[in-house]
Amino acid sequence: MASRIIVQRRFVPLAPHAGGSSLSRLLGMAGIEQPPQIWLGSRLLLAISVALAALLLPPIVVYVSNSDIGFGVPGELNFTFMIGYMVLSALAGFALVLALVYLHLYYIIHDRTRRVEEVLPDFLLMVAAQMHAGLTPFAAFNAAARPEFGPLEKEVKTIAARSVGTETFTDALLQLADHIDSPVLRRTISFFENGLRSGGKLANLLETAAEEIRDLEELRKETVLNTRTYTIFLIFILIGGLPLLLAISTEFLAIFSKMQAEINTDSVKMMGSMLAPSLNLSPAFVNQMASVIIVGTALLVAIFVGVISEGKVLFGLKYWPPLAIVSYLVYLGVKTFLHEFLGVFM
Repeated sequence: MASRIIVQRRFVPLAPHAGGSSLSRLLGMAGIEQPPQIWLGSRLLLAISVALAALLLPPIVVYVSNSDIGFGVPGELNFTFMIGYMVLSALAGFALVLALVYLHLYYIIHDRTRRVEEVLPDFLLMVAAQMHAGLTPFAAFNAAARPEFGPLEKEVKTIAARSVGTETFTDALLQLADHIDSPVLRRTISFFENGLRSGGKLANLLETAAEEIRDLEELRKETVLNTRTYTIFLIFILIGGLPLLLAISTEFLAIFSKMQAEINTDSVKMMGSMLAPSLNLSPAFVNQMASVIIVGTALLVAIFVGVISEGKVLFGLKYWPPLAIVSYLVYLGVKTFLHEFLGVFM
């Protein structure tokens, strides 16, 4: 309760400018009943806390590791650069928390939409059966609200409660599309609303809509199955092929650089330079670039998986960290094995 009061006093005046109606709409689509001011304030409070912790991270890393990360070592610190690093670290922490909060809300909305679209054909067929039995559209919708329909049941009961009050059933039905981010549901509601206004055969219309939704879902699943081979192939290259090639390259460069460093005499140096010119790349730099290549490739593969599976770029970002971590661990494992194996012959 105390934290809630603090959040209200601190962030409620800022909430209309920071979130406004867009935030309320997103929270409604996610099924979150918490007031937007409290929701936004608690997330901002978390982001500020992380930013303050990240502010102290650069000097802590320097003193713990006793190394230079850009502004000197303990005892010889450049305080101007250190303050700059601290500010950048705090801004990065603040932005990271806000990005994760948005992605979490995005995934909740997507999961809720997917759950509604999966049960929507069954719900429409049940409404049509109730109307064939002689019930009115309002009574049929209310009777078809079952617990197995998940979020759809809650929204239908909300519509029924509003229809009993001051709003008409048509107006309350239109608000259903504002609480569930589903184009399929919006089209179905539009068809049903036009049928209500024109007095058409609503039960037949709902049955036809349910069949079309099922056909579209089957077509989507078939498309995902047809492209799954490409997805598996890309993931195999990322986890198996790319780390193997990078590990072989970096280990070969390290061995080659070590052999060149052991050349002492001028005649051997001249012959060595004729047979194999000296390299300007250091093994440490190549290791860093290998890490960057693995992380970047994992990001592209994750985006591709998200587009193929759900048709959305942001949906694939949740696969980025595990793919990057597994690929990097494979790279370290292969590199360690090659180092130990070749060290026996060297």
